[in-house]
Amino acid sequence: MVRDGNITGIIDWSGGALGDPRYDVSLAIRPKPNAIETESEIDVFFEGYGRRRISESEYKYFEEGLYAFF
Repeated sequence: MVRDGNITGIIDWSGGALGDPRYDVSLAIRPKPNAIETESEIDVFFEGYGRRRISESEYKYFEEGLYAFF
């Protein structure tokens, strides 16, 4: 990242890859202390995210299945 001709930061894409966005959403909404602890906080996430909410089965597949596998 550059500001006024000076390097101000770097975006680290070492783990970046093409994939299913439901995987990223599942990781974003999984329970975290002081962040995502209630259903209403998940609702707020999806209001800001602006996309359709993933289903419970999609969440389980990506968070409890695929993520746990890797």
